[in-house]
Amino acid sequence: MGILDLMVAMGYSLARMLVAYIISVLLALLVGTAMARNKLIEAVTLPILDILQSIPILGFFPVVLIFFVGNLPKPFGLEASAVFLIITSLVWNMIFGVYASIKSLDPSIFDMAQVYSFGPASKFFYIYTPASKSALLANTLVSWAGGWFFLTSAEVISLGEEEYKLKGIGTFILESFNSGDFTSFYMGIGGLMLMILLTYIILWNPAIVSLWNLPLLSIKIVYEKLSSIVSMLWNFIKEVFIFIEKKVTVPKFLSKALGLFFTVVIFYYLLNGFTGLLSSDIYDVALNFARELPTSLFHVFLILIFSFLLSLGISYATYKSREMGYIFTLSGELLASIPAIIWWPLLAQIALASSIGPYLVSFVVLLQGAAWYLFFNIIIFGLSNIRREHEELAQVYKIKGWYFVRTIFFPSIFPAVASGLLSAWGGAWNATVVAEYVVLSERTFDMGGVGALLNRYTVEGKTAEVALTALLLSLVIVIINKVVWSRIFSRIRGAFAGE
Repeated sequence: MGILDLMVAMGYSLARMLVAYIISVLLALLVGTAMARNKLIEAVTLPILDILQSIPILGFFPVVLIFFVGNLPKPFGLEASAVFLIITSLVWNMIFGVYASIKSLDPSIFDMAQVYSFGPASKFFYIYTPASKSALLANTLVSWAGGWFFLTSAEVISLGEEEYKLKGIGTFILESFNSGDFTSFYMGIGGLMLMILLTYIILWNPAIVSLWNLPLLSIKIVYEKLSSIVSMLWNFIKEVFIFIEKKVTVPKFLSKALGLFFTVVIFYYLLNGFTGLLSSDIYDVALNFARELPTSLFHVFLILIFSFLLSLGISYATYKSREMGYIFTLSGELLASIPAIIWWPLLAQIALASSIGPYLVSFVVLLQGAAWYLFFNIIIFGLSNIRREHEELAQVYKIKGWYFVRTIFFPSIFPAVASGLLSAWGGAWNATVVAEYVVLSERTFDMGGVGALLNRYTVEGKTAEVALTALLLSLVIVIINKVVWSRIFSRIRGAFAGE
């Protein structure tokens, strides 16, 4: 495979990422706004999103094979499947970011909107979207990395004997490695890294730096040009919708009818899916799940500890030196974005060298899937909580080193650490599907755990078992979130506010 093949593959993957990102932003604005402004939608949607964001990417394979590949023309269905799978790695924290932003708005804003007779489109473009901009950009930093992290899983869709490989950079790298073409393999790795870094440096970093003074390497000239084009397009769309809103009166029953229609469609597919789950041996699946769960819990908790120590160390280094901050943030953006499956061929020498090798590579994959969520949460939301007066007092009283970390630095960033750990917890669970099981150089490495169990069912083509295992895992995660994490947050918010 040559340079032209590589360029084409990079173009396909970047196009899928951009399409998935645009759809994710629109979904986040629509769903997040609806949840924040309608108590019924909020009550119904919040628990559903809690479950959906906890389902690993393999858990969505049966959905894409049945809904997209089964019902749409093959090329379009496969591309739609890949974009949908990437969206499942991007959209959840964006939705919650929009939801939190609109939920925190002063109620008087909506009173004024009612006085001036703002319709839904006017509220959306003049209130909801501007209020959500900061949250969307902040979450883009980790969402974009999450999309790249699972890109290869989205480009190679397999369930039993069914396997579909889409042209893309992830597929290019894997096929080069499997065929022994190591020149193309390393070219692919280099092209992937370059593409990831460029998207951050010319797009996302300048956008975030325009709002927060963060140590992110950026080239503003390209972003400014693109930003003006996007703004013109967005303003055009805004004017069109507001014009239509003023000229066309939509009957209230029509919106209710549409809501009812979509509700019926959703419940129809849920019922079909539930019927499919009943066709599996539920007891056997639940028993296998219970056996593998402790292994994954051990993996995830171990990774959380390492993520905490690593993120705390490099966050402190970033705080003390802006130059080091540029290095760490750029490294984090790159490492967090390298597709998970690519780490295995990249570290093949380690994986194949000894019996402990696969566990070391598995550890690296899990760490990349979790640690950077915590690090970027601290960088964006934590360091800004360190108050200037505290720093001045530390200088006056010569508070340095570990004592400064313990009394000022850590208490100030602790709320961000807590929310970052929650994100890392979810990221680690999603990463188990690519860290606990892999086929490398015709050898299968099975480290045990729920992620490995999902892979085994996938290889055997057991659609119902894959769906049921993913559902059981998401329910366990949701229960732990509600029982453990919610209590942790309620106790620490008041105790560590950097006062």
